[in-house]
Amino acid sequence: MPTDYACHTAAEQAAHCLTPVCSALVPDAHGAPGEAEVMPVVLRNYLGAGRPAPTTVRAGTAVVGVATGALVLRICLDGLRAEMEGTLALWHGQLIQRLPEVLNRQKTAAREWQVLQDLQSDAQEVLTYLARRERGAAPGARMLGGQVALLEDALCGALRRLSVPTESAEPCASGLAKAVGSLFGLALSPTGH
Repeated sequence: MPTDYACHTAAEQAAHCLTPVCSALVPDAHGAPGEAEVMPVVLRNYLGAGRPAPTTVRAGTAVVGVATGALVLRICLDGLRAEMEGTLALWHGQLIQRLPEVLNRQKTAAREWQVLQDLQSDAQEVLTYLARRERGAAPGARMLGGQVALLEDALCGALRRLSVPTESAEPCASGLAKAVGSLFGLALSPTGH
């Protein structure tokens, strides 16, 4: 069973990975001021319709909290279960809605200890599911490593569909996969595979 420490560390790692992509997924989240036009509309209209669209100024990057990192890891564990049950495509389709929702609700997230306890329970369920697999299946750790690699690919694809640039999506997906793997004591290679 994943320890309290492993769950907290994994949630911190997930929060750290999500922070750079949070503004791309939820531009006006976390109470940040909205976009402000650098060029006033009246001046832009005076200069002509051919002027480029106004540039925007954004507030500083919002930092993702540990509780939100744990919530995203719970979504990732749902993805592992979905892969084992053959419903990964359905999970992937819902991910592009669930991920921004979780990041948008960050300020109103439940108490950190409760979310971490739920994360630990979900991780235990995944281990129990693995233990119940038929005997003909690949050994647990090797099978789980492959499933985490598949999860990383699915996460990266979902982030790209949510307009996160590749240079941010890949490290985020890799970091989330490593955080999920760390819940089970897996040490993934630098590429995550």
